[in-house]
Amino acid sequence: MAASHRQLVTVAPQARPRPPRRPGLAATMLDSYCLLWLGTLLAAILAIPIAGQLRGVFAFRFALAPPGTASMAALIAANNIREAAIPFLLAALPLAHRRRLLLVGDVVVAASLAVNVALGGLALGAYGPGLLRYLPQWPLEWGGLALALAGWRRARRGRRDPCELVLLALGAATLLCLAALLETYAVPQA
Repeated sequence: MAASHRQLVTVAPQARPRPPRRPGLAATMLDSYCLLWLGTLLAAILAIPIAGQLRGVFAFRFALAPPGTASMAALIAANNIREAAIPFLLAALPLAHRRRLLLVGDVVVAASLAVNVALGGLALGAYGPGLLRYLPQWPLEWGGLALALAGWRRARRGRRDPCELVLLALGAATLLCLAALLETYAVPQA
């Protein structure tokens, strides 16, 4: 028998680059919440130099609010839920791989949320920290809107899970109803 010159050689496996991880639901919700607060802060900072003019436009009075009622809380909640419904309705539509429709959705969602964020930030910049005692609902309200924004952001990336959207919508509605109760009953009242 002839001896062969065979040798065992180990070949190192090729290192494959990992595909970039898409943020999970919790990260998207937190990012969305931070985006709303960042927009509020930016609007407040931009309002400081023109605070006098903005106070003339807004004409807010720091007066005691009338006693809250259940119907007032329901109207506030309905208005907030209507704002949150825009991103959820767009997220429910099958827009995947339709760039133009996604762009239209981005513009509509951004505009609807930017109006709320800008008005709040401009008012805060115009009136200063004294306004905060009239805004105890803000963390919950921005939380509800952040859940709506998170639903849109996940759906536009192709992660349109109907069950997830329903849970986000229920969470947003709950936060917005609690925010409406705070806005109705927790502000300084007569």
